[in-house]
Amino acid sequence: MYPGFKQVQGLLPFIFALWSLISGTGAVAQLYYSPDAVDTSALLKQAQSPDPAAKSEALAELAYFFRQKNPERSLLLAEEALKYAHPEKDLSWLVKIYFARGAAFHYLGNYPESVRWSLDALDLATKTEDPLMWFRSIELLVLTYLYSSNDELAMKYASMAFPMISAAKSKTEKFGLLIRLGWVYKQTGNFERAIPLFLKADQLSGECDTIGPANTSLNALHLGSCYYALKQTDSALYFFRKSDRVRAANHIEVIDRVVTGIGQCFRNMNRPDSAMHYFQISRNLSEQTGDMSNLATVNLELGNLYREAGLISEALAYYRQAVSFGKWVAENHAFYTDQRKSIDFWFSPSQDVPVFYEISGYKTVIAAYRSISEVYRDQGNYRDALINFEEAVSVEDLLEKIYRRSEVIQLSTRYETSFKDQKIQMLLRESEQGILKINRSRVIILILSGFMALGLVIFLFLFRNKSVKARQQSISLQQRLLRSQMNPHFIYNSLSCIQSFILSHEPDLANKYLAHFARLMRNILKSSAQEFVTLEEEIVTIENYLELQRVRFADKFDFRIEVDENLDTGTLLLPPMMAQPFIENSIEHGIKHKETKGLIEVRFWQSNGSFYCEIRDDGVGREKAMEIQMKSDAKHRSVATTITRERLAVINRKRKHKISLGIIDLKDDAGEGVGTRVVFEVPMRL
Repeated sequence: MYPGFKQVQGLLPFIFALWSLISGTGAVAQLYYSPDAVDTSALLKQAQSPDPAAKSEALAELAYFFRQKNPERSLLLAEEALKYAHPEKDLSWLVKIYFARGAAFHYLGNYPESVRWSLDALDLATKTEDPLMWFRSIELLVLTYLYSSNDELAMKYASMAFPMISAAKSKTEKFGLLIRLGWVYKQTGNFERAIPLFLKADQLSGECDTIGPANTSLNALHLGSCYYALKQTDSALYFFRKSDRVRAANHIEVIDRVVTGIGQCFRNMNRPDSAMHYFQISRNLSEQTGDMSNLATVNLELGNLYREAGLISEALAYYRQAVSFGKWVAENHAFYTDQRKSIDFWFSPSQDVPVFYEISGYKTVIAAYRSISEVYRDQGNYRDALINFEEAVSVEDLLEKIYRRSEVIQLSTRYETSFKDQKIQMLLRESEQGILKINRSRVIILILSGFMALGLVIFLFLFRNKSVKARQQSISLQQRLLRSQMNPHFIYNSLSCIQSFILSHEPDLANKYLAHFARLMRNILKSSAQEFVTLEEEIVTIENYLELQRVRFADKFDFRIEVDENLDTGTLLLPPMMAQPFIENSIEHGIKHKETKGLIEVRFWQSNGSFYCEIRDDGVGREKAMEIQMKSDAKHRSVATTITRERLAVINRKRKHKISLGIIDLKDDAGEGVGTRVVFEVPMRL
């Protein structure tokens, strides 16, 4: 069971009762959900009240109402509401304020802040047993993680809804949960896991009239898309046609694009005439409804068909239209010329964010430009081929910037979540420990009243068991502490170097080292919760770390990483960042004081049932480095060796096969230090 569900589990029927009011088939303005009905005039008047509670309530409601329509205004209203909300008495309004801020930041694309406030809303909704805000917070978190490329966290929070499926009392409620969860799996590429959920929803739609044709058609469209992605064309065609039948019978405009799916199936089945027929129908429907996104897709498909048929001028005309429509989608952040239809397209309002439109539109534009370039190349028209190829590359650069931005956002959202999760877990442990102590006291009193001697034995046993658990927890925490010794000066200096590249107008170098920094930070965050990582992951971390250090020290040294080809780097395990403190020592205390350019070598090889990691530098040696250090800063003391030995001692305490560490001072014939060699011996099977 996950955090928060126990507290609201008994209120599930109430969740569904509320949900039916906000997410049913009888929507007024939206096809799949109903907008909030709010008297803004009355609330604005109430916001002028001298009573802080009344003012806070009105501002909270207004912030909640404007979270999508005007997110900037929503943030200002929420900030004002926080000034007047009482931290203990106005908890119900605080939940709405936190959620409104999370949703507003979500629509503005500031996902780290959205996660921060949404997690606070979820935490408070759990404490106040507010089922509606609990559910909405979960849904918002899932979508925010999806759009910030944190698929793993999206799946984690989506799984919180699974117990609600069995608890749902009506088929309509069950359907809503199944299609939501299926969509999350579909968006993360888990088509095999999405299909069973959509199939269950499809079965329910045939059994229950209240689910409605719009939901039935949409679910069949999702099923067709999943089967199409898995290249199961017959199944995809079956569900696309089912979706189309329901769509046509009920005039559901926002599902017109299913006709394109039917055409794509016929194209895969090598039936170009049928594919052409359905593509033209889809094109005509989209021109009538103003579906610019589907016009981009279907024109690209028509261009491909005409190109295969040898009708080049027609193919080029369709490709150019695909470019035009794709750019419109990306630039206008909408699928339809009528904004109301763009809203109707989404099952939940939180799905409607600008970055989704940008990625969708730019992908079609790139494909169209590349196809035009290939046509001109095949004709021998290399000038126009190059022009269109350069256009494709230019749009790919825009898309790459979006992905790069997503990488940094991904790290930030993971950090916010990790920090909040630790806080939640700590509170839950304290709560559980409190309950455990109460129950244990009752048992002990009961036993002592009749069996004093037996009670003493039980008490001693429980005390010993608790001590063992506490010691194991202490060891685990100690390991995590020892793994978190990354030098903060290194992080600061790396960012300073990247900043200097930006200021000196060197974007390529800035991008290169920002990518190294992002990958390094991601590896560190990932490994911080793991006792062991694969050798492959450790090598990537070392390489990114050395690249950043090399630019920081202005090419003061070169480095070389050698890996024995017989090593299976994907399966061998070792403690994370084991080599990093010694590489840092090599740079800071060895290479830094050398007058000429230095070299750091990192080697991995296997021998006699173990594999070895060697860090070798040609610096001034430990003795010379210590002399220099004593003269410059006598108070400074490097603790890398001590920390690593303590860390290995903790790890070895629980392992049959031990990890060993050796440090050798390298000297020349005259006894002068010429570097340091550090060797780890790691058992092949820990």
